[in-house]
Amino acid sequence: MTYQEAMQFINHFTKSGEPVKDLSRIADLLERVGNPQKKLKFIHIAGTNGKGSVAEYLTNILKHAGYHTGTFTSPYIRQYTDRIRINGQEIPESKLCEFCEKLTKIIDSDAYSQFELTMTIAFLYFLDQHVDLVVMETGIGGLLDCTNIIEKPLVSVLTSVSRDHMQILGNSIEEIAVHKAGIIKPGCPVVISPHNKAERIFRETAEQKHCEIFIPEESQCDRKECGMEGCRFGYQSDEYHTQMGGMHQIDNALTVIETVTALKKQGFIISQDAVKSGLAETIVPGRIQILQKDPLVILDGGHNADGIGVLTDVLSESGIDSWIGICGMTNSKDADAAAFQLALVLSKVLCVDGFTENALPKEQLKDAFIRQHAMASVTDLKEALPYALKWAKGSHGAVVICGSLYLASWYLNQR
Repeated sequence: MTYQEAMQFINHFTKSGEPVKDLSRIADLLERVGNPQKKLKFIHIAGTNGKGSVAEYLTNILKHAGYHTGTFTSPYIRQYTDRIRINGQEIPESKLCEFCEKLTKIIDSDAYSQFELTMTIAFLYFLDQHVDLVVMETGIGGLLDCTNIIEKPLVSVLTSVSRDHMQILGNSIEEIAVHKAGIIKPGCPVVISPHNKAERIFRETAEQKHCEIFIPEESQCDRKECGMEGCRFGYQSDEYHTQMGGMHQIDNALTVIETVTALKKQGFIISQDAVKSGLAETIVPGRIQILQKDPLVILDGGHNADGIGVLTDVLSESGIDSWIGICGMTNSKDADAAAFQLALVLSKVLCVDGFTENALPKEQLKDAFIRQHAMASVTDLKEALPYALKWAKGSHGAVVICGSLYLASWYLNQR
């Protein structure tokens, strides 16, 4: 099987698959391939925002500590294989083809999702490569997410919760939190991020299941400085630095530090040097990422209220008066809510589509910004950045590309 044939096989299935009411479908598939997940050790991460950053911080820390670490994330940013990595290295195309060929001989239904197939391939690869442990993000939610087939994680990590995927998870923070809390397993340690809107539900669920709970102590944190080029902070007598910007990255880093504490209590040997080095070197593409400095261009994939709120905070605190935005969103997101927040900090908005098959038509996105009295227009995707750079140079301003991880991916793949 060639790589092209492997991708054709995966893309034959829909992104979400047929609706599920339990985990029996993924359980059956994994049974057919020998239940690789039962021979692996996992750190399981759920939440609305912060999952990707927490996963990458942990991966780099564990790598520095000498552990052979698998990472499973979603969605991909540059290419399909970047969702499955070991110590930061993507699964080789030859291995992807090998496991896809194995699945073609097993799968006899179109009901599966691309995500289920990808996770199964990841499990097979991680087992094949004898990883020490796996850092795994959920896809959507937690309770009925196929990653929840994990029976006894080393740690369940719960990052910030906000309104997203409401058509699946519910309309309130409480309903969404119940789905996320589904990854909490009896007797398994639980880490809850600071300032978490769902802390009460997570605490109650963890207590009911007799889990040890770890929550960063804000009183022990000294937030020294934080801009788009990184953060410095103190926590419990140690000093830390991140390359990733935005105050939320301190919350993510604190969550990771507490996760390390939970792992060390189980016998994992992780030095403070490994923690500091892992935090300091981590950069996640598409998270307040600086693409160039003259004029400044930043790229961010935040697409829900909290994610866009983080971005607008960074822009408003940057000291730059004029921002031009290149904005695109998918049709499943709340364009009016995004426009409401972004209009407060953007001097001009270029609305685009065409970066993914379910992109919101750029005219509709423009109308959302116009309703917020923003200066907005539509433009061709390929023409947007040259125009924005010219505008930024003329106004001594800067450019931000935002609204969707798929838009961020499109731009990263043009570089």
